Amino acid sequence: MLITSPPDPSNLESDYVEFRTTQHGGRSLFAARDIPPGTRVHSSSNPFAHVIYKDYRREVCAQCFAYAASDSTPLKVAQSRVWSIKWKPEGCQASTAWFCSEDCKEAWGKDEAGPLQMQMDATLTKAQVASRRKGRKSTNISSFNSAAEITQDAIDQAWRNVDELRPSSNTEGVVDSDPHRNYTSWSHFLRLQNNELANVRERQHILSAHLRIYAFLCNALPKYLLPYIPTTVREVLARDTGNAFGIWDGDRRDEMLGWGVWTSASYFNHSCSPNIRKTRQGRTLHFETSRAVSAGEELCISYVDTDQLVGQRQKDLESSWFFRCGCSRCKLESTVAT
Repeated sequence: MLITSPPDPSNLESDYVEFRTTQHGGRSLFAARDIPPGTRVHSSSNPFAHVIYKDYRREVCAQCFAYAASDSTPLKVAQSRVWSIKWKPEGCQASTAWFCSEDCKEAWGKDEAGPLQMQMDATLTKAQVASRRKGRKSTNISSFNSAAEITQDAIDQAWRNVDELRPSSNTEGVVDSDPHRNYTSWSHFLRLQNNELANVRERQHILSAHLRIYAFLCNALPKYLLPYIPTTVREVLARDTGNAFGIWDGDRRDEMLGWGVWTSASYFNHSCSPNIRKTRQGRTLHFETSRAVSAGEELCISYVDTDQLVGQRQKDLESSWFFRCGCSRCKLESTVAT
């Protein structure tokens, strides 16, 4: 996962968009005036955090997320399904990053976060291989027998208990400081809805997985990164589900290549009859009106495939976004179905 710096969510407000608090979806975006169809109302230029799945990293440009097997790529590239331009520093332990062009490689290299990510990938891969060779140790990580046992207090206690899994010698000599003191975007990210409790109740195995991730990072990362772990890992894992957008292949949306959290984009609520259309151009998400929108109308995208029947849409929304849709379309279709 790569964490970078997005724009301030307050920059969403413009001639077209304004923030309001709703009874059903927290803070949301509304039309500040009448908006004609095809109007771009917002662009979110850079993901706060993103990951490209390991199996796709030779096929996806590390900078602009272009997919080598896309219909829009040159035939020679599409046939090979991989990019040929790469970054890997000599004499430095780091993973390889792949690019669709020299321009993307140059842009990526100017941001220190990219090369740092490659070094961390190499460090974590080495630690993972070492742990497999040593064999998996038995660790006592909290689990629940039923959803009724899952409370926020129980989850908080499980996170406190996981500190027993990290060797105390790893924290010696680490300066106690605020690792996010220079990242104002961190506070903007923390404004997003925390879905930890709902996610653990929906997927009881997920807490154990998150605790093991935390314990692994505590043991694998170098000392100078340890101050980031307690505050960063849990907060990111608590917000990726329900706030992340899939990074798709760009053509038929047949393959999801990874995911990213575009902080400002997460303020768009859902409707099964959306009035906003989302597109991705490189790292930027663009949001345009799909029809005429009246002043005061809530601006909504769709989180799920709107071609699905109402039952499947509701199931997907409850599973991944933890709410039951009450839009006019769902109410009408539910009535007809019964």
